[in-house]
Amino acid sequence: MQFFNLNENTFLITWNQNLDSNLTNLLTSYRNIIISICGDDIQDCVQSIKSLLVITHNNGSSIKEIIEKIKMIDPKKINIKNKKIKVWKIPICYDLEFAPDIKAVSDLNNISIQDLIEIHLSKTYDVLSMGFLPGFMYLGKTDNRIHCERKVKPSLNIKKGSIGLALNQTCIYPTESPGGWNIIGITPIELFNLQSNSPCFSKPGDKIQFVEISKSQYVSSLKNPDKPDFIEL
Repeated sequence: MQFFNLNENTFLITWNQNLDSNLTNLLTSYRNIIISICGDDIQDCVQSIKSLLVITHNNGSSIKEIIEKIKMIDPKKINIKNKKIKVWKIPICYDLEFAPDIKAVSDLNNISIQDLIEIHLSKTYDVLSMGFLPGFMYLGKTDNRIHCERKVKPSLNIKKGSIGLALNQTCIYPTESPGGWNIIGITPIELFNLQSNSPCFSKPGDKIQFVEISKSQYVSSLKNPDKPDFIEL
């Protein structure tokens, strides 16, 4: 763990470890503990892929005091194996109408489109971080066989619900937006809803499992998009 002061009430904690499920679970556990032990001294603790951003109250304990309290956490006592994890089932349609970059990615990796689809469906992905847009999920890690760089020239109008690939991650665009990810499919699921008590149904530490649906199922689901189902492990 390394600590970096960013301003008078914000600091960053980073971990220099390989990206995997254990690191994601470790960060989630640390975030929960920090919120618990620091209480009213902090406004928020935001989880990213390899870091936690801690935002403190100006009228509470100093950053130095809060960091010292966090350093007292014994990592050997953090059990990342036995905590309950939500696995969300996200429907995805890979029809070419909604997957403008799927052929380019398959050609790049010298695999068929069907192979790419099966590889993408074969993994359960960690929700690594939320960002870029409200409800935008960074998901990882993808199989090396479907690795691709971000686009040199970003697309200006990516459809709401589009599912992309870039480097070793996959993602879902919660709203229409510009973006540089390679789009390989789309989901009818509503990813961000301000009217809900929890606008984002998922959070870092959860997992995502994609389930293939047809074009007709996707179009039908658009009429009444639901919150996805989940199982708890």
